[in-house]
Parts: sequence; C-alpha cells; structure tokens
Amino acid sequence: MTNTILKFRKPPGEQYAAVARLYGLDSDPLKLTQAFRLSFKQLESEAPNFGAGGIGWQKWWLGVVRRTFTSAGCPADSSSLDTIGHHLIRHFSGGNAYELFDGSTALLEDIRGRGAVLGAISNSDERLEGILIHLGVRHYFDFVLTSYAAKVAKPDPRIFQQALSCAGSNITSSEALHIGDDLQRDYLAARRCGWHSVLVSSQLHQVCQEAGVAVDGASMVTCLKDLHSLLDRYTTS
Repeated sequence: MTNTILKFRKPPGEQYAAVARLYGLDSDPLKLTQAFRLSFKQLESEAPNFGAGGIGWQKWWLGVVRRTFTSAGCPADSSSLDTIGHHLIRHFSGGNAYELFDGSTALLEDIRGRGAVLGAISNSDERLEGILIHLGVRHYFDFVLTSYAAKVAKPDPRIFQQALSCAGSNITSSEALHIGDDLQRDYLAARRCGWHSVLVSSQLHQVCQEAGVAVDGASMVTCLKDLHSLLDRYTTS
C-alpha cells in the first residue's frame, strides 16, 4: 500500500525530528532519514516481518527508533528514546503521518465500479487498517491482509494464497490482478503465483534497467491515472 496509493506526508526523518523536539531533543532530519533507512533494513534482516512470531511489531519499531536516533548521533538515554518511540508509534498509527497519492481515490472508485473484489495486501504491521480508516478509504476494500497477520510477507507465495482465500467466491489465481510498486515483491512475485500483475513506479525505467527486466507498457505504468485504461484488460463493467 505504501508507495502505491499512500505515502508519507513528510520523510520519516522530518517526522521523527518533529516528535523528538517535543521532548527537548534536537536532531538533524536528513541524518535521521538516512539512519531510519539503515535501521529499518537491519531490523528487517534480524527480525523479519516486523517481528511477527517473535518480539512483536511494537518492540520491533521501538528498536528501529532507538537505532535511528543513535545512528544519527543524537544524545539521548534509553528511557527518553523509548518515550519518543511510543509517541512515534501512535503518530504513525493514523492519517496524520500519511497522505494519498493523487488519483488514489479515483482508482479505487473505478475498481469498485467494475464489480471486482478489492483487497489490500501489504507488507506492514496491524496498524494499516486504522490508517486506511483515517484516510477515508477503508470502505473501498473487501479485505485488508497485512504480512504481520498473515505471518508471511511478500514475495512469499503464501500471502498471495491467503489473499485468494480472503477474496472468497472461489476466485482463482488466473482471475487475480495485483497492483504494486515493487518489481520483485509485487510484480514478479504475483506472476510467479499465477496472478496477473501491474507495476506502478515513477522510476519505472530505472527500476527495470537495474533489474535487467524489459519495460512492458501493457503491465507497467508510471502513475495511477494510467491504470484506468489497463484495467479494461482485466475487468468488465
């Protein structure tokens, strides 16, 4: 969902710095953004899928927060960082931290108008449903399946299998279409499961070039508004 229909209102580092200032901690937003990306990747490797089946998503994110501020050279004790961390967890649980991409609502309305079953499949923790409610788009989805709830994350084929079960009505993989922004985890993973897939990326040519994959104009677009015509290939009104 993130980077497909919703995005951060401001870079994570800026949001981290704003919350930290509430507790008297000055920090460099740019350094925090860089440290956040590194800390996220480290925790993703050490405790995959937001700590599902292990430490749990809240402790997982507290770990990201502590590492982010520490790596950015911010002088704060563990107790202060935990306080900031809990505040950030609440902050990123609602709509204030996110916003919809231009064209998101129009696309969701188009899909619903075609009579398709619409689900959200996301590598995220259990807060996603609340975020979609705050952004006013939860009602468009028949189901929301997070990797945390599924206990497996994309590109694992099991999350796509669970999504078909959530969709019900005996929908088969050959009747399913996945739309996402990640070439490996979304586009190619869905195709390996027998689904149709569409890639949405503002950096489409760069992404494909780096992966050695040819750009396919029939299933790859650079923005959401270009998806409407592609949907005609997969749905009927």
